[in-house]
Amino acid sequence: MKKIVIVSAILASLLSVVCAFAKESKTKQYVEGTVVRVDQHERHENASGQNPSDAPLADPETYAYDVAVHVNCGTYVARYQSWYDFVPSVFSPNQKIQLRLTRSVMYVNVPNQKELELPIVSKHVERGSCEIAKR
Repeated sequence: MKKIVIVSAILASLLSVVCAFAKESKTKQYVEGTVVRVDQHERHENASGQNPSDAPLADPETYAYDVAVHVNCGTYVARYQSWYDFVPSVFSPNQKIQLRLTRSVMYVNVPNQKELELPIVSKHVERGSCEIAKR
């Protein structure tokens, strides 16, 4: 009976260690980037000759900003949208930010707030010196 209790205690502790490592591996890995610039996104009107009734309606009450961030060897431009004509101070030029990148989304870690999800609208990855630095 005593052996069963000891074995089950050891198995329980091993299981908790394995679960802790599994949870740690799923934590969000952020990289550091530097905000290069923030520009207000301009909505483009339809080109002449197109039927304006086919175009989606622009929401006149939302504000959009293109935020360019330099990360490692690339510059990513993501769109920040808000109901207010306000950009968080974390997006000030030359500001260091913590972020995660996926194929089409930039997740920005904002202190004391929830993570911001910004769609990536363009990216430019530098060639040459960055490839040498990676080796």
